[in-house]
Amino acid sequence: MGRPKLLLPWGDWTVIDQVLNAWTHSTVDHVVVVVRDDDEGLKSACGRWPVHLVKPLRPPRDMKDSVQIGLTFLEEHWQPSSEDQCFVAPADLPGLTSDVIDQLIEAAADASAVTIPQFGDRQGHPALLPWSVTQQIANLPDDQGIDRVVNQNPQRVVSFPAAGYFGDMDTPKDYRRMRGEQDWHPN
Repeated sequence: MGRPKLLLPWGDWTVIDQVLNAWTHSTVDHVVVVVRDDDEGLKSACGRWPVHLVKPLRPPRDMKDSVQIGLTFLEEHWQPSSEDQCFVAPADLPGLTSDVIDQLIEAAADASAVTIPQFGDRQGHPALLPWSVTQQIANLPDDQGIDRVVNQNPQRVVSFPAAGYFGDMDTPKDYRRMRGEQDWHPN
């Protein structure tokens, strides 16, 4: 991206503000954000929101490491039970809405399966995992990501319109497309 993507402009604020607005206006109980201790800009932006900011002593190697750090924080502070569930999502989802989050929560009332959104024929984020399933993340080999845990467990799919798909923002092209800028072409 050439600069920190979570701090890129998004409307009247930044990408991370857009994402945290969705989470904090949903019905989730706690929002945990894992941030490198040396990322002053991101820590400052997250500090504007009612979230739990976790700054590990060692920078996370990857998303899986960040998620494990967040899960450890949840375990230490709230001792989740088998009745609890936990969302797992990357932070670069400026298209995420509190409505999507809340519909996933409503669909996952019994915590018996991983709950995922599907936009038309595309699986999306975030994934809502039963607490017992989150424990499997710690046992993943280095060459496997969290999608492995999502895919190897029973799933409950919640359908959304295909046009609502937002995906994550990995490239400048993704950023321009998500902002509705003219130079994006779907092919």
